[in-house]
Amino acid sequence: MIQYPHGYELPEKMPIVYEASLDFPWNDTIELIYTSAPESPGFIWLFGQGVVGQIEHMFCLLGHRKTRMKDAKKSTIFNDYIAFLCHLSQELEFEDKLTIVNGEKIVNSVARYNPQYHQTINKPRYFLCFVTTIRNMAYLVDEWYEYHRRVGFDHLIIYDNNSTDGLGKLFVNRTDLEIIRWPWRRSQHQAYTHALLFTRDRCVWTLFSDLDVFIFPRSSNSVRSVIQNQATSDIAQISFKLLRMSHENLVECFNASITETYIHRKQLPDAWDKSPSAAVITSLAVPIHRIHTASLLKPYKSITLSSDIAYGVHYSDRCWKQYFLQKVVGRTGVKDWIVPRTVNILHPSENWQKLSKAATIKDTEFRDFKRKIMRMPMPKPVLFR
Repeated sequence: MIQYPHGYELPEKMPIVYEASLDFPWNDTIELIYTSAPESPGFIWLFGQGVVGQIEHMFCLLGHRKTRMKDAKKSTIFNDYIAFLCHLSQELEFEDKLTIVNGEKIVNSVARYNPQYHQTINKPRYFLCFVTTIRNMAYLVDEWYEYHRRVGFDHLIIYDNNSTDGLGKLFVNRTDLEIIRWPWRRSQHQAYTHALLFTRDRCVWTLFSDLDVFIFPRSSNSVRSVIQNQATSDIAQISFKLLRMSHENLVECFNASITETYIHRKQLPDAWDKSPSAAVITSLAVPIHRIHTASLLKPYKSITLSSDIAYGVHYSDRCWKQYFLQKVVGRTGVKDWIVPRTVNILHPSENWQKLSKAATIKDTEFRDFKRKIMRMPMPKPVLFR
């Protein structure tokens, strides 16, 4: 067993866990529909992957009723369809199969109809939520959760991509932290698109970002107040630039927080990531997410904040063992690079040293801010009834 921060342990060989309802092994050639979410009254979105074809040859098949498809959305990375808008039939019964017909083929589906999932949710709406997707990163959740609750996030949602590190059991009793099991590989587009719909009745603003990103409100102590001050009547999306901190060529993993350990970066502007993280008014977004940003309904627009106001601090490149497990072992379908035989969990590649080249600038501004914020009491969530 390999020891990780906060006392969590991960097995050196992590087993692949499949959804209980899947009675077949994963196969990249399988066209699969796996879940649904409500749209406006009378419509639902189905989510899947690997569906290649022409929309005019696709139909919805809900229960035993075949209807013409109203819309379909393509992945912004792969040339396949990931979301399908269907008319919701009043004849549907509990556990009826939800799927599509692609040409002459009925697409495999594990999605089933549950009327509770397709009704308007009359629950309190949070003002600001944080949505992320993770796999075997429970050792980062404590610090991420405690910090973001103190800077104004009312509810945090994790899409769990088949973690085997006890994530669900470790954080089961936190009412303001929600974990949604999301076992499908290469489906971050779909998870974030699902969250756009899922959070419409729960959150006014939803931020989409990685678990190792900490939003830093430089102009105040609150991300909520930054959004309230920057948002005008026609702004429905606010993007935060991401400042990447360096792993500093660490091979062994320190039993300490990442914000305390990684305090070096490259010189500006090289330290900024190419893509930002964005908070969006989900009710004003088109139901398709691009992982970093969402498309908005007209006439609403997006802005990117100046780093003087706020930005995100990104701790993507950490110690070698964590990097290896997440980028090599964790990504079972997509490799960042071909792994030579000389490289393993104990022996880094040459590229690992190159990642932190020129990362010699010491930057403790965010670390010092976090230390101050973490001494503050946990605020109550802001609810809209």
